[in-house]
Amino acid sequence: MSGSTVEAEEAVGIGYSLDVPEQPNGPAVRRLLRRSGSLMGAIAVAATLTAAVSNRPGVRALALGAMAPGAGYLYTRKPLRFMATIASFLASMVAWFGSGNIVAPILVWLAAAMNARKQAAGGTRIWNGALPAIPAVLMGTVGAGVVARRRAFRAAQGRGRARAEYLARAVRLDPQPKGVGAQELSETDLAVARSLLDRALQPLERFEGFDRIDQFQTAAMRYQLNFMQYALATAQLHFTPSFHGYLSAAQRNLIDKLTLPAAWRYWAFEQTWGNLSLDWDPMKRDNIMLSGYLGMMLGAYESNTGDNRYRRSGALPFRLGKRTWPYTHDMVSESIHANMQRSGMTLFPCEPNWIYSACNMPAISTLMMSDRLHGTRFIESIGEAFRRRLHDEFITPDGRVTAIRSSRLGVTIPMLTSTIADCGLASMLHAFDPDLAQRCWTIARREFIDTSGAEPVIALRGWDAIDTGNYRKTPLGAFAPVMWAAAEMGDTGLFVELSASLDRQAPPIESGGARWYTALSTNMNAMLALARFNPPGGQRALISDGPGVATLTGPILDDVVYPEVLVASARTDGADLRVVLRPGAGAARVGIGVRRLQPFGRYLLHGAVEDEAIADNQGRIHLEVDLCDRTEVSLMPAA
Repeated sequence: MSGSTVEAEEAVGIGYSLDVPEQPNGPAVRRLLRRSGSLMGAIAVAATLTAAVSNRPGVRALALGAMAPGAGYLYTRKPLRFMATIASFLASMVAWFGSGNIVAPILVWLAAAMNARKQAAGGTRIWNGALPAIPAVLMGTVGAGVVARRRAFRAAQGRGRARAEYLARAVRLDPQPKGVGAQELSETDLAVARSLLDRALQPLERFEGFDRIDQFQTAAMRYQLNFMQYALATAQLHFTPSFHGYLSAAQRNLIDKLTLPAAWRYWAFEQTWGNLSLDWDPMKRDNIMLSGYLGMMLGAYESNTGDNRYRRSGALPFRLGKRTWPYTHDMVSESIHANMQRSGMTLFPCEPNWIYSACNMPAISTLMMSDRLHGTRFIESIGEAFRRRLHDEFITPDGRVTAIRSSRLGVTIPMLTSTIADCGLASMLHAFDPDLAQRCWTIARREFIDTSGAEPVIALRGWDAIDTGNYRKTPLGAFAPVMWAAAEMGDTGLFVELSASLDRQAPPIESGGARWYTALSTNMNAMLALARFNPPGGQRALISDGPGVATLTGPILDDVVYPEVLVASARTDGADLRVVLRPGAGAARVGIGVRRLQPFGRYLLHGAVEDEAIADNQGRIHLEVDLCDRTEVSLMPAA
């Protein structure tokens, strides 16, 4: 891993607190569950009474069909249709989860009920035993579910109490990116960066090297764009803060690609079938999986470079057909804040209805950076409510963070609360709520990551067992988020062990100077790069601190030709510039450009062909360097 290890003096005490709740859910979720239960109960009672009172077969079939998907077919003696309806309903539920399509389950349910009514009214044979059997089975199922839920809650409380005991004794750490100023990107680091740069720097409309599977879930191109930019921004902040050039251009390209229909057209479908609206504005309502992740890209880019181009009117034109929604950095931040204010749980949905806790972390980071960069007061306005809702509504009774929650029904999908969800959230949450982030990591590290054998083993549950960037079944898909969390939390030993294990199990390919894991998706490769460039506390520093004043005002290396010149390090104290260069296409005499110097100032050079140079009237100098291997070049004002 490129980055320092956490030093012993960073220990800041002992113990993380974990309060085991007396109820399985917070107040907002309890209200939603009560409302959902009351509505379904009312429908069931009304349907039962209707079926019992009416003598008309069609009415009875419709009433029974309203109780459960396809139940009317049991009344009309069509068991195969009942089974087909159950299969279709389950498929529609997957569509609802995957794309917010709330219409699909309702249509399947209603279509089956109406068809059963038509059959019964048309004189088909009926089974009167269905009249008592279906309500009885339904009541039994609900009762069994209540009992199972209570048992699961008590078991979770037991796990929570056990975790509270060891968390109270755990060493608290405050990982900081100490010592990074003396470091540079290694040759391997540069090869990893090139794999991202080659994709990012291609023409805007091209997506060669990206996975194009679907745009609704985790394989979507937007996440590939997001994590590539996060990786490059992290490398820039911690290793080349005084270099813009191709590194900044690549990040701008990744941001601009996100405005293309190929990356966000999915929202027109989700807004239509999920919110029943034809207003396809990409950020006005919900869709935090676009606004939150984009906002963090914009904040990281502006923080690192001081370039505020995305605050200009129309800087982010989201076009779809003949319609355009022109956004700016400020508008993205404002839309996130407005959505949080409207949401009953402060955290707000990705797809219509589904709130992912992880997707809300880039969003709250966006607001933190907006406050730091633009002087807004979003965190003062919403931060405490966000923290309270996160702790009250999204912490499980055993102390983990719920991955997903329905904003309309209050239900969750337990299997999605998994190791990779814990680890990804710990990294992204570290800037806003370091105590909770470190607690999440402490649990995951102790219970779900075993390094006692020949190869480290990550406990797999739910989507842990697939590469979420391409949906292929593999235990290696979990490595990237765990390695990122290990890097952010300063567990350098675990990072190194996992990295070595990954290289043994899925050796990367090096081609054209770039390094790539062909066994993994583009998104996982991007996250692995992010983990590699992330020193301890590096994500938190990216969000909360950014570069210093000297970096933002001092000289910068800007004009280099990629990939002939690779920049491994670039730093300034505000007056000088110190860079480390490596050849990317063989030994050559190359030109590099430095700007933000004193106009007409005289500078002494080291490592360049010339010994000194004078800046032009715009504070720029062009140098020549004989580049054959690792080359240090420095520039400082002449006394």
